[in-house]
Amino acid sequence: MKLPLLCASLALSALAHGVEPAPTSVAAPAHVPPARAEAPASALPAMSFYGSIADDELFDLVKKSDQFARLDKELIGSPLQLRVMHTLQPTASGKATGLLSAIFTGGTLGLIPAVTNNSLMVTYEVRVHGRELVSYSFQRTFTRAVNVWAKDETHGLGKEGLEWLKSTATEFTTAAAIDPKLASLKKEYERYFGAP
Repeated sequence: MKLPLLCASLALSALAHGVEPAPTSVAAPAHVPPARAEAPASALPAMSFYGSIADDELFDLVKKSDQFARLDKELIGSPLQLRVMHTLQPTASGKATGLLSAIFTGGTLGLIPAVTNNSLMVTYEVRVHGRELVSYSFQRTFTRAVNVWAKDETHGLGKEGLEWLKSTATEFTTAAAIDPKLASLKKEYERYFGAP
């Protein structure tokens, strides 16, 4: 470490010039772990999180709820997991519209935006040892104009689609708060392992 060497060289320099050095003490920096906020009593046991779309946004929204306060993205190997999966499929009318729109867009070198009509389904699953315990699905259809040259920051959903996706996190946590299977999971966990 540079600091003890600097102190030692200053002390030797002071002795060489006949000056009594002042006593020095160098304290090693103490590693203080960050303080963790206490989870509410209604919180489920710690579980890992995986999301197939907008995972940062959905993780933050779900973790705000009291029940999922112990949710953790880096809890690798946890037997408890919350998975958020999605499917995005063109609707029956959207297939023809999408093909025609793609032809016009290609013909104008992307000056005219492509129009898509897709059905988005998002499913929240709490899994225990890989088996589904509870599952909640939400679905909505969106029509959207896509500019092929613009940078998309909405995960391919558009602004309206992303806002709807975020709203499903609140719907899920509200339903999960009164789910008897999740309440039973919490009681069983506390019976075997004690309250976290």
